[in-house]
Amino acid sequence: NVFCWCNLMQSASSSSPNATRPRSPPSIDYYEDFTIEPPGPSTTYSEGSKNNCKYDLCVEHQQTCKELEKATGCRCPGLSSAYTPPSPPRLLGLIQQDGRGVVVHWCAPTSVVTHYIVWVRGNGKVMDRNIQVEERKRTAVLEDVEAGAYVCVEAVNKGGGSEKDKSCATFEPQNSESGLALKLGIIGGVVGLILLLILALLLWRHKTRQITTARTETEGVL
Repeated sequence: NVFCWCNLMQSASSSSPNATRPRSPPSIDYYEDFTIEPPGPSTTYSEGSKNNCKYDLCVEHQQTCKELEKATGCRCPGLSSAYTPPSPPRLLGLIQQDGRGVVVHWCAPTSVVTHYIVWVRGNGKVMDRNIQVEERKRTAVLEDVEAGAYVCVEAVNKGGGSEKDKSCATFEPQNSESGLALKLGIIGGVVGLILLLILALLLWRHKTRQITTARTETEGVL
């Protein structure tokens, strides 16, 4: 009886029009027509996310590389962590202003920087003074810098400061007194040459008059 009841249930399920049948696998045409939709506006990175950020390490008052990366999806390759001491900045030079003022110009390191410290040390002395500069700046003006002073730029973040002696230069001002002496020497040389020409012209005219007078006297005697 049990066997008959099972056969009866199988027969009823196969003949019932509402019976659930297993789906057949999709055809090959289904896969061929399937296309991947492009990402919507909610995508975090754009098509330019594979490109490096257009960031100049030597230009001041611009967005940081991290800000550009967050805003545009570009990359900041080689940028170290904010908790790793930054690499030393690249010192471009010291430009003398009027008097004893000095403009310090540098390029940022490939590191996260919170601020810079520009310091001056005199000859044979401990550090004289330093000024703090914001991270977007690449120049600083120092007043009353003596000749031979040691000027350095230090990058700082949460991990500490860069090596101080790696971004330094000695201030060697242009000697204004020697420049003035050179100008005076050139002017004196020109004036001396003019006087020499005038003296030569006077001597030539005097000699010409003597010759003319001698000829006149000779003709009068004859």
